Amino acid sequence: MGKHFFMKPVLNWLGRPANFNRVMAITMRTTAVLIVPLCLVTFFKVGKVIFELPASEMLGGIIFEVAYMLAIYCVVHGLYIRAHDIDHLKGERFNMFPLSAIVVRSVGEVGAAYLAWVSLGGGIYVWFTAKSIRTLLDPLPALLPVFGGTNFIGGIQFMTAGMLSAVVLLGMAYLLAEGLLLVNEASKRLQGNAAPTETPTLSQEPVAVRRTGSEG
Repeated sequence: MGKHFFMKPVLNWLGRPANFNRVMAITMRTTAVLIVPLCLVTFFKVGKVIFELPASEMLGGIIFEVAYMLAIYCVVHGLYIRAHDIDHLKGERFNMFPLSAIVVRSVGEVGAAYLAWVSLGGGIYVWFTAKSIRTLLDPLPALLPVFGGTNFIGGIQFMTAGMLSAVVLLGMAYLLAEGLLLVNEASKRLQGNAAPTETPTLSQEPVAVRRTGSEG
């Protein structure tokens, strides 16, 4: 009866590290592709606001648009690079530790890149227009600073806070990734010191216990 159901073969397939890594890499690339049209919607909404600005303030909006597109490029390309790294994992035992380390690094990297570029463009927008960044992005992205006025000093505060947020996010992601790699190394050392054992996958039948030594 089990041959008529498909979940066991699917789980067995996913249970192989190389296959699961492939799924994660495809997921990361798919996410990168989906980000583009979603961000283009925001890009055109921002463009509509910019073209309604006075001519003296429009340059600040255009600079923000350029910075925003650079942010999206960094996010998409960064995800593709890390997906390539996942494809080249060896798929050994304890595979989830190095895989999770790459995923955590990628989240920190693309998040930091996005915050840095949007903060830079947003600060320049504040300088030129004396308007809040909320006139372009509402609601504001997570971790983007919300304090600071709409004068020159406010623009500097917005850029500085955004850059600091990017550095903190990147540092925390790298720290967590290093911790995962450290656990992976410790697990490999413990495995090396222990007697070798065979761990059956879901597709295998229970391994019969073999007798060692000579029979009487």
